[in-house]
Amino acid sequence: MSRLPPRPRVLLADDHSGLRWALRGLLEETGFEVVGESGDGADAVALARLLQPDIVVIDVRMPVLNGLDAAKLIKDQRPATQVVVLSAFESPELERQAREAGAFAYLDKGTMADRVRRVLLGAAVQAVLDAHPLPPAEPGPRPAPERRETS
Repeated sequence: MSRLPPRPRVLLADDHSGLRWALRGLLEETGFEVVGESGDGADAVALARLLQPDIVVIDVRMPVLNGLDAAKLIKDQRPATQVVVLSAFESPELERQAREAGAFAYLDKGTMADRVRRVLLGAAVQAVLDAHPLPPAEPGPRPAPERRETS
């Protein structure tokens, strides 16, 4: 019997407890394990170090330490952790800054529900691949086996 891979472990960081509650429900329903929650950026960095989640979902605007600075610190400390940055509005400039901080994705909270599922599943796949790289492909195509006709 083969073992199923572990559920992707997620840390939620947003200063709005209602949004964290909604995200937790959505993620757990989708098959993720929420391992921790934080209401400020500095606490999110400390929890990411302690809990070692596969994915951190963090809001851009956070008390104590903003989400972009926290994302950079998390990626510096634990490069395999995928960071998804959330924002209250769509902003190409903030998206660029999130990518520069090492974020896997930037999501607008207004259009988030379906996109969160897709992006987090992509982040989970990336986290698994980073933790367990695929073996290198063998060079060149394999010849087809010879077929012999029998009479």
